[in-house]
Order: sequence, then structure tokens, then C-alpha cells
Amino acid sequence: MRSIWYLLLGSAMSLLKVEASLAQGRPAEDRACILSSVGKLPNTAGLKVEGSRVLPQSQSQGQRNPDLYNVKVEIDVSIVGERATYLFNCIRKGQLTLIQPMGRSPGADVHGLSDEDQACITSAIAKVPENPAVKIERSRVLAQSRVQGPAYKVMVEIDVSLAGQSSTYVFNCIRNGGLTVVQQVGIR
Repeated sequence: MRSIWYLLLGSAMSLLKVEASLAQGRPAEDRACILSSVGKLPNTAGLKVEGSRVLPQSQSQGQRNPDLYNVKVEIDVSIVGERATYLFNCIRKGQLTLIQPMGRSPGADVHGLSDEDQACITSAIAKVPENPAVKIERSRVLAQSRVQGPAYKVMVEIDVSLAGQSSTYVFNCIRNGGLTVVQQVGIR
């Protein structure tokens, strides 16, 4: 039980170190916007923050409130080798920070995946056992298993590592419209 506690504490500390390193050396307003934006990212297993940027907002027409600090925040993330950038609007006044999600831009690696493949990978990752020590390395949809028809059927493999040991979780995925069903068929 004590070792689980240390693993949980270690994973929480590593997340705080990532957040702190992203905001290091920046003005206090930028740090607050970055850290608040990271807190708005989806709670997805295997999501890794890769970088961040704070960009000035274009000046709006009319009067500008000098007490408001308004910037656009971009947070680069990866999940099992796929990259994306989440966009946020950050408005600060004193100690109050308001974060407005503005969407997501897929990275170059995501363009080759269909919506069906992305849904199957996301659902399969959710089925990998929750353990802070498990690192999701990459995912793939096996092209030879792709079947079109009334239901979209594929096989998904998720490569993971734990304490230097590698394994691959194998899943069947069936997608019909908005419904995605994933079933684990083995571990290699």
C-alpha cells in the first residue's frame, strides 16, 4: 500500500514539475494563464504536455480596459504519439483568472487518422488499467483489420511500458455512428 502512495505522489510531483517548467521565466500574468489553461485540458490517460505559448490578443475596436490582461494561450500536447494544440483565451484582472477554451488544432500526426480511428484509440486508452507508473508509448490501428460496412470494425494496439518492461494491449473496436464499443482481446 505504501508503494502505491509513493507512486501516486511521484506522478503528481512530475505533473507539477512539467507545469512549473512550462511557466518558468515568464511574467506572473503569463504563468497564471498557462497554469490555469493546463488545468482545463481534458483528463485523458496518457496526455502529455509538450510546450506552451502566450500570444497577445489583437486589439479590439473601441475602448480598451487597461486593468485587464488578455492573451491567447496555446498548449501543445501529445497522446500516444499523436500531437495537438489546445487554444485558450485568458483574461486576468488582479488575482482573478478567467480561461475560455477556444478549441483544438490537430497536429501533423493526427491528419492521417479518421474520426473513427481517433474514437477507437481514445476508447482503447480508457480501457488500459489506471496505474501512474504505466507509460503509454504509442498506439496504432491495424490497417488490415479495417472493415467498412454498417459498423466500422478495427483492431487497436496500445504499447505501454512499466518499470522497463513493455507490453501491448490489443482491442477490438466497433463503431456505429456515435457509438464506440471497445473490448480487450489480449496482452502481448
